[in-house]
Amino acid sequence: MSPAFQTLASHFQLLRLKVFMQLQQDTILPAFKGSMLHGWFGHALKGTDEHAFHVFYGEHAGQQPKPYMICPGADRKTTWHRGEIFDFDIVLFGDACQFAETVIQACQNGEALGFGAKRCPLKLISISSVLPASLRAGIHPYYLSEHFNQPLPTQLQTELALHFTSPVRLKHRGSILKHGAPRLDECIRHIYRRWLLLSRFWVVDDDQLFNALNEELPRLGDYEMADHSYYEDWQRYSHKQQDALPFGGLMGQVSFFGDIATAHPWLALGMHLHMGGKTTFGLGGFQLIG
Repeated sequence: MSPAFQTLASHFQLLRLKVFMQLQQDTILPAFKGSMLHGWFGHALKGTDEHAFHVFYGEHAGQQPKPYMICPGADRKTTWHRGEIFDFDIVLFGDACQFAETVIQACQNGEALGFGAKRCPLKLISISSVLPASLRAGIHPYYLSEHFNQPLPTQLQTELALHFTSPVRLKHRGSILKHGAPRLDECIRHIYRRWLLLSRFWVVDDDQLFNALNEELPRLGDYEMADHSYYEDWQRYSHKQQDALPFGGLMGQVSFFGDIATAHPWLALGMHLHMGGKTTFGLGGFQLIG
C-alpha cells in the first residue's frame, strides 16, 4: 500500500454490528430489506436519542455523507415464518462509533416497532461485532488498516472481479448508469471519492493527506474487461415524499485482467465502504474476487 493510503486506513475507525432478530409471527417482508431497515432504525433511533438521530438522519453540509450503513443479508425471500431468525449489519464510520451504545439501545427499543407493513413482532437475540477475522460478542471497533495485513498481488498480469451483492448506483454524465459496468479506473475514482468524503467529515480533515492520497491513485496499465452486469430496476416507497422512488442499480459481475495489481487495495477498501449512491440503505455492495 502507498504511504497516504496506509496512514488514512490506520486512522479510519469503523464498527460493524451484526444484529440477530427472531420473528414472532408469520409475515411478508420485501425482497430487498434495506429501505425497510432504514426506516425501522430511524424510528427506533429517534425514540432513543434525538441527538444521535440528527447525526445519522439529519441534513448536514453539502456532499456530507451519512456516517453509517445498514446492510441487509443476501436472502431475498419474502415469506417468513414465526421463529425464523433475521440478521442484518449496521456499520458505523469514524466519529459515529461513539454512538455504539445508543445504536444497541435503539435496536432493543425497535423490538416494539416490528418489521414490515404488518409490524411483525420481534425479539432481539444478539448483537455482535464483525471483525476482520472473527465475529465477537460486544462492541469492538477496529481500523481499516487491519484488513490490509495480507500481501498484495505482485505479478504483472492480475485478474480481479467485482461481484455486485446489492444494486450499485453509479452516475455517468449526470444519469444513473444502466447499461454496461464502469471501467476499473472509474470504480476506483468512485471509491476514492467516498472514502475522501467520509474521512473529511467523520475521521480527519487533512488536506495535505488527501492531496497525497490523490497523487497515489493507481496508474493502471493495459487491461481487458469482461462485463456480465445488468440493471435491476427496484423501487422503494418513501413515506416522506409519499411516492415510489427509483432504487435500482447494476447487478451481476465484471472482471478485469491485465496490469492492474495496484487496483487491489482500492477495490478491497470499496468492499467495506460500498460505492455509488444510497449506501446507507445497503446499496453499492460488492465482493472482490482476486
